[in-house]
Amino acid sequence: MSDDPTHVREFFGSRAADWDTRFPDDGPAYAAAVNELGLRPGDAVLDAGCGTGRALPPLRAAVGPTGIVLGADLTPEMLEQAALAGRGGSTGTATLLLADVGRLPVRDGALHAVFGAGLVSHLANPVADLRELARVVRPGGRLALF
Repeated sequence: MSDDPTHVREFFGSRAADWDTRFPDDGPAYAAAVNELGLRPGDAVLDAGCGTGRALPPLRAAVGPTGIVLGADLTPEMLEQAALAGRGGSTGTATLLLADVGRLPVRDGALHAVFGAGLVSHLANPVADLRELARVVRPGGRLALF
């Protein structure tokens, strides 16, 4: 794959409006994966490539009101759908970031965990991008990709 994210944005941008209806049964899988992360109240977590934010509510439930939940995605239309569904923004469950997971606006070791569902096959540079995800997780933290 090339470093140009245009094809990823075009692919997901055109599908954002009906994305949640295409995968209506993912909730239990997301909840189970979040449970495996072992998050605690007050932890900080990133959903890398969050799309419409379907994993953000279980992440919020795991870290509680004092925790930090970030949802990062490369596609503005996906983030718009996350906000419309109440999963991000000032009244949502997470702070949404328009960002490439290969260049995250997060300091080194700031997070307890990174969660990513369906992400790896869309990474432009998998080795470098996975290094970037590992960079933002503190020592002893978890990186959960499926």
